[in-house]
Amino acid sequence: MRAHQFKKRSSALRVAMLVLLLATAGGSAQQSRQNATSEKPKTLFRLESVQWSEPYNGPLGYPKGAQRASLSIDSLTGGETYYARFPAGSHFALHWHAHAEYAVVLRGKVTHILGAARYSLQVGDYVVIPPKVNHAWEADAGGDVYLLIRRDGPADFNFVLEDKTHETDF
Repeated sequence: MRAHQFKKRSSALRVAMLVLLLATAGGSAQQSRQNATSEKPKTLFRLESVQWSEPYNGPLGYPKGAQRASLSIDSLTGGETYYARFPAGSHFALHWHAHAEYAVVLRGKVTHILGAARYSLQVGDYVVIPPKVNHAWEADAGGDVYLLIRRDGPADFNFVLEDKTHETDF
């Protein structure tokens, strides 16, 4: 009976040591990554105090006046999380991405075109955009739209020619 209890404790001790070893190794790797960047990772973001990009002014399909504020980039996938602001009444042209995209409306109202479907979104609504699916955004004329967006991989914007029945203002 004692031999059985000893084996049981010995196995439990080995498992505990393995868990401790793995946890320590993981912590060391994380600490090395943090030391390599020499910056403490930011964990709190406030929409009211982020640093916005310059307003967009080009012809490529992004709405004129649109801005973004990058919050983080996943070191493993290259996926970015950021705030986006679309001016009232603006149109973000039809496009697709290689990776899935996730967005939540923080302020304003926006129509989201996803494939052939149109969705009216308001504060608190969340949309999942599968990879390689055409989509566009139309900000309501009543006010600017703020979104929180995350991607599963690096950002790419592949704009699609739209039919002429849907005019854009670039």
